[in-house]
Amino acid sequence: MATIGLVTIGQAPREDIEATMFPGGPPVPCQHAGALDGLDPNAIAALAPRDGEIPLVTRLRDGQEVVVAKESVLPLLAGAVKRVVADGARVVVVLCTGEFPGLTAPVPLVFPDRVLRGTVDALLPDGILGVLMPHPGQGPLMERKWAAPGRSLRCAAASPYTGAAELGARAEELRSAGAQLIVMDCMGYTAEMKQAVATAGVPTILANRLVGRVVEEIVTA
Repeated sequence: MATIGLVTIGQAPREDIEATMFPGGPPVPCQHAGALDGLDPNAIAALAPRDGEIPLVTRLRDGQEVVVAKESVLPLLAGAVKRVVADGARVVVVLCTGEFPGLTAPVPLVFPDRVLRGTVDALLPDGILGVLMPHPGQGPLMERKWAAPGRSLRCAAASPYTGAAELGARAEELRSAGAQLIVMDCMGYTAEMKQAVATAGVPTILANRLVGRVVEEIVTA
């Protein structure tokens, strides 16, 4: 039977993300793997961002939030992709909205950032885009990622793991700043968190549910 490989930059399984991607249950079984699987606390701490490195926010198996450097986690993520493919995954989804140049697989490899950018570009080529991101240090990255000639950007930070209670307030800040569309730019945000953001009254895109819909199209007849 075909399976979906769900590969996290943290530790597997990420059943919370799977549940939001596929609220009615996945169309085919999922298998999980994580870049940080099997690492002890010291090894994980060594992956923390240094000056100039891009911070990525993720979660360990016990629910603890960690911040790792994209540059350091990339080879570990490649190893997780190889594991799920070796175990029979026919589609692999990277459970992170960051960019991962050079990451490849012999099966379809779904990068949420590409799905997200294509959708936002179609919906709001011009205007004011509000971006919810999990870490304030990602501001410059978001500016580069979402730049468009006719589009300006407003960013707010709230971690899905430690700052979920702040999401409603951050969304209201984006609305007050003129945001016409809000994108929740992290796969850790959940459907319940989107409900909190939606109270601001601005159309909102939840990354992991959007990606789940795309994956459903790939694996179902």
